[in-house]
Amino acid sequence: MSEKENLTLFQIQLLLYYLTAEPKKRTVTDAARYLNKPKSTLTHILDSLDDLALMERVEGRKSVLTAAGERTAQQLLHQRKILEQYMQYQDIPPAQIKENALRALSAGFSDEFMARLAEQEGRMRLKEIFAGHRDFHGGDICNYLKDGSYYFPFIIYREQIKNHNNLSMANKGFENPCELIVKDHEGLVYLAVKTVSAESMSSGKKMEGRINKMQYLYDGEFRDGGIDGRYVYFPVTALNFIAMGKGRDTLLHGSVCLKMQCSVGDMHMPESTAIFTMFIH
Repeated sequence: MSEKENLTLFQIQLLLYYLTAEPKKRTVTDAARYLNKPKSTLTHILDSLDDLALMERVEGRKSVLTAAGERTAQQLLHQRKILEQYMQYQDIPPAQIKENALRALSAGFSDEFMARLAEQEGRMRLKEIFAGHRDFHGGDICNYLKDGSYYFPFIIYREQIKNHNNLSMANKGFENPCELIVKDHEGLVYLAVKTVSAESMSSGKKMEGRINKMQYLYDGEFRDGGIDGRYVYFPVTALNFIAMGKGRDTLLHGSVCLKMQCSVGDMHMPESTAIFTMFIH
């Protein structure tokens, strides 16, 4: 966001102060006392924010946030909370978190970086919440996730070991990671389908195929998954989770049985079942 580019540490602190302080305390005197700075320094910072159209003077000398200033301060506050929560999960001493978060804000990280950090912070929060839980489902996880897209690695296992290998050929049929899309605390797991090439064992010809149908096991019965262009999807509530490990090493492991069918040219191959497993680490 251009409005917050190249802001100094003190400019950020002052914007946040004027956003969060009681209205009657939004004065140069109170701000100087809160930030432990001389009033002359605060006046200089206010002038610089006025030049950036983030603050303005009304009723003579009273300084207030402009509409752009309030948007910027709200975003800074949101990002500061993300940084502080992330640092908590990294075992940064509590006394250092606030100062470090402010300094990180003044470094001017991109919105894309902050979005990735927010996603990572969300993963850490999930691990902390569900650590030690032995039986929960994907819907429980979505109760703690904000609207948006989350990307998680997965593995698809055979139901039974074959040739000392329990990895399913279906792993080659999807792009990894999968995407969890959350809206209003409900989620769908999207898998991007890939075309797979292989040599026929009978004819030696190169053949291409792709998964064109998927069902997921829910409440003891297979239900049709959705199709959206090159994606197939199913509700995250179908995933049964277990938490493994401790602390930051906790791994959330969610599985569901899938039934899939692959088309090769004009032919439809027999359906096969496998265990889809998603990891939140």
